[in-house]
Amino acid sequence: MQGYGDAGGELAQLQSTMHAIEAACSSIQMHINPAAAEAAILALSQSPQPYKACQFILENSQVANARFQAAGAIRDAAIREWSFLSAEDRRNLVNFCICFALQHANSPEGYVQAKVSSVAAQLIKRGW
Repeated sequence: MQGYGDAGGELAQLQSTMHAIEAACSSIQMHINPAAAEAAILALSQSPQPYKACQFILENSQVANARFQAAGAIRDAAIREWSFLSAEDRRNLVNFCICFALQHANSPEGYVQAKVSSVAAQLIKRGW
């Protein structure tokens, strides 16, 4: 995603969040402290407006499960915060999901694209 300024360490914070989610996904797969890993993933989903971090993970993570979890966090937060989001923010989330799914249509991790497409569909439906 373009426009990640490093004002106040924003880029460093986004990278830190991405690495934490990647580590959590790896821990779950390897059955190493799954409770803590699940708590880290849940914290992302429950955090207020996690959209920038989730978009950063989707665009930059090399861990497919981290991208999958980021898409789920976008869905969870957007549904929870839908009434508080501006019309522009809603459109931007839908557009991001659709563009991401189309740009990565040939990805070998089809389940990630299916999740992102599903999130776009759910958000479109929510907007009706």
